[in-house]
Amino acid sequence: MKEMKYQQVGDYEFPVLKGEESLPKLTRFGRIYLKHLKENYKVHYLALLAENKLNDELLSMDKQINDRYDVLLKQLMEKRNINEELKENDQMKWVQEINNIKNIVEKIIIKDLG
Repeated sequence: MKEMKYQQVGDYEFPVLKGEESLPKLTRFGRIYLKHLKENYKVHYLALLAENKLNDELLSMDKQINDRYDVLLKQLMEKRNINEELKENDQMKWVQEINNIKNIVEKIIIKDLG
């Protein structure tokens, strides 16, 4: 007979009915999206989990968000004229501008999730 596994939740132990898939390797945006799902869209999160589609959704959204990040980053760099010439002439200004742009893009993406 197969041995039953139990999971402790608070003071209770519940049987583990099926083996859970481990989460895929995600970038920070994928982890932010997962946290966002768990906190704000619990029903959708649980439905994906029950249908075994959570990993597919996380990988898909992780790729989409990272692609969007790259596009926005390039657009802002062009708009602010941040290029290799500036990098060669004034490295500190280039680093400042890149960091500012990265922060702006991260805020835009996180705001769009909500």
